[in-house]
Amino acid sequence: MRILKFGGSSVGTPERISNVINILKTYSDSGIHIGVVSSAFQTVTDRLIALANKTVARNDSYKDDLEALKQIHYDAVNYLIQTKSDKVAVGKKVMNLIVELEEILHGIFLIQELTPRTLDYIESFGERLSCTIISEAMNARGFETEFLDARKVIKTDKSFGNAKVDFETTDKNIVEYFAAHPKIQIITGFIGSTENGDTTTLGRGGSDYSASIFGAALDVEEIEIWTDVDGILTADPRKVTDAFSLKAVTYEEAMEMSHFGAKVIHPPTMKPALKKKIKIRIKNTFNPSHDGTLIADKTNAAELTVKGISSIDDISLLQITGSGMVGVVGISSRLFGALAKAKINIILITQASSEHSICLAVLPQNGPLAKEVIEEEFRWEIRDGMIDEVVIEPDMSIIAVVGEDMKHTPAVSGKIFQSLGKNGINIIAIAQGSSELNVSLVIQKQFLKKALNVLHDSLFLSRDRQKTLNIFLVGTGLVGGALLKIIHERKEFIAEKIHAKLKVIGLINIDNMLMNEKGIELSNWQNLMTKEGSKPDLDKFIESMKGLKLPNSILVDCTASDGVVNNYLKILSSSISIVTPNKIANTQSYQQFLALRDTAAKYNVQFKYGTNVGATLPVIATLKDMIANGDKIEKIEGVFSGTLSFIFNTLKESDSFSEVVRLAKEKGYTEPDPRDDLRGLDMARKLLILVRECGIQMELSDIEVEKLISAEADKAKTLEEFYEIMKKDDHKIIERKKKAAEKGCVLCYIAKYENGKAKLSIEEIDKNHSFFGLTRSENIVAFTTMNFKECPLTIKGFGAGAEYTAGGILSDILRISNYLG
Repeated sequence: MRILKFGGSSVGTPERISNVINILKTYSDSGIHIGVVSSAFQTVTDRLIALANKTVARNDSYKDDLEALKQIHYDAVNYLIQTKSDKVAVGKKVMNLIVELEEILHGIFLIQELTPRTLDYIESFGERLSCTIISEAMNARGFETEFLDARKVIKTDKSFGNAKVDFETTDKNIVEYFAAHPKIQIITGFIGSTENGDTTTLGRGGSDYSASIFGAALDVEEIEIWTDVDGILTADPRKVTDAFSLKAVTYEEAMEMSHFGAKVIHPPTMKPALKKKIKIRIKNTFNPSHDGTLIADKTNAAELTVKGISSIDDISLLQITGSGMVGVVGISSRLFGALAKAKINIILITQASSEHSICLAVLPQNGPLAKEVIEEEFRWEIRDGMIDEVVIEPDMSIIAVVGEDMKHTPAVSGKIFQSLGKNGINIIAIAQGSSELNVSLVIQKQFLKKALNVLHDSLFLSRDRQKTLNIFLVGTGLVGGALLKIIHERKEFIAEKIHAKLKVIGLINIDNMLMNEKGIELSNWQNLMTKEGSKPDLDKFIESMKGLKLPNSILVDCTASDGVVNNYLKILSSSISIVTPNKIANTQSYQQFLALRDTAAKYNVQFKYGTNVGATLPVIATLKDMIANGDKIEKIEGVFSGTLSFIFNTLKESDSFSEVVRLAKEKGYTEPDPRDDLRGLDMARKLLILVRECGIQMELSDIEVEKLISAEADKAKTLEEFYEIMKKDDHKIIERKKKAAEKGCVLCYIAKYENGKAKLSIEEIDKNHSFFGLTRSENIVAFTTMNFKECPLTIKGFGAGAEYTAGGILSDILRISNYLG
């Protein structure tokens, strides 16, 4: 046998009630014997309480409210009962109950008195009406049911509003009643009665409690609680969009999650079932095919170590500190006794092993009174300086990580603390019982949503679930546009192989900006920016990004200016990582270079710039690895510019330097103004970055740069004028080319660092040089080190172009994903 309980949301409308009856039919057709506990129709209990309060206040509008309540139930009868005669018969039963209610309310109106006993009686009409209608509707569809007023069998004390059940009498009554009544019983939830027959209610979660009482008394196979969600979720889906339903949890896990805010089932309601180890299943009325969540004494722990993350959103933290507490017997007893006298509930307690401090979490409304009570209790110790004044920290939240199997699994706490730390979330207080069933953390309320998502990503990441990285992109030109394209094209690969989901939240360019916390559809981002975007404002964009407080946030700067760079420190200090191909940040002053790294380290975020040198080539990553492994860099040589590589490789077959430059411009290798490449500044910046990565203090001005154009060409007012002047200068480089050829050499523009000096210059290299075989726009770098002295470590490949750069940026983003664990 099974007991099925349906909550108010499940029977909120006539259509929903009809759906419930369809669900019950599947059990009947399967030959499963059931008993059905129902709540009042949705909102009816609240309406009844409001009716009572209006009536005692002699507010005549209560009659209108009563009429509306009556109509709700008549509408249900008219929808659910098909034949006229049956409608009349059921309508009379409903009318009799409404008339009874009306008479009670009229009496309250006259005497202006509403006792808890009377209020319980008024509230009982909700379940009595709903179960009468459901039973009759089922009978009209061919079921054999009986309406069971639970007041006949559930006996309680006189604690009206939250009555205590007499289980010995109640269990006996239920067993005897069901033995004599084989039909399906439609049972009123929430209500019982005293020995004298006075109506009582069972308090919060009363209908769930009723189901548990009946299930335990009858030793049923399973109790099913039907609600409006797919069982117990790993987290609140309103805060964690990736929350999913659990297959099973233990009684203890369910109670812990409920205590810390998870709307699962009220803990006391499980006690009768828990005592007899009867399984409870949470099911979804609106998705009946879903298995829901099983609550049992023991579950298969192999599926998940952590079962859920719940929270109490708003608490105040009180800190009691002082040297006079150390080693003094009775401090804790006095503290808790004083708070108990004031009827202040303590939600969380943590104490330092030194006994120097105690932290308490209470509800915000109790904070000032708790401080007053504690300071009164310890007034003499405070006067003598033995205990400090009590400090209240408001606007805090508690997060509880729950899982019975955590005690058997090493490093769960480490993963919790590490994932929060890497997202810049500070833990203010920690509490964990010796059972290790629950790790409770106090954090600032403003970071609650971010913390819940961070923990969910970290603790529930598996082969079929991905960590979410929230991307904010500045600059959607050639490189930025290419990045969006490959993120969209590779999303399935990234999800399957990297277990990551890249969600682009914000975009900004010179024309528009767009922000969407749910993510921007990348197949249509251009149109979305045009249609839904707003006027671009970089400061506003950055503030919005910070204000969202999304976990695993990454700013990607695909601009070539210093506008975004000037905000890097502010962004990093907001616990947001940065990925950028922009070289300006790393080539400003050496102090700024260090500040960026120190800030990233301080706030546990990442500053990635692997594309600064070599685009997608692993130049910087390789250099960092060698240094981290104890190698010493003695010499760096490289051609770091795809543009200049193309120019000098093409020059091998040409007798006009100016024409080669023009060709490079036509093929898109150069900047819009080729002089930006020919000045050598871009390569100088790249060399500077590599030198600084070696721990060497150097400024851009320290690098000796041989320019590839004359001062006159550099000052030309137009590109055509520039090309004409270059033609006149052609002979200078062509003569050098010919002289090199006579020696079997070619010209190559090389960046070099050695013996503390850095320079960029045209060099003659022969076929024995590793750079001799460069073709097209290939980049190359050679590191001579202690470990690679005779044969330098060489990295070679295409290191220019939007697609290559975008690929390198994506690699850096995924490195951050790996860092986040």
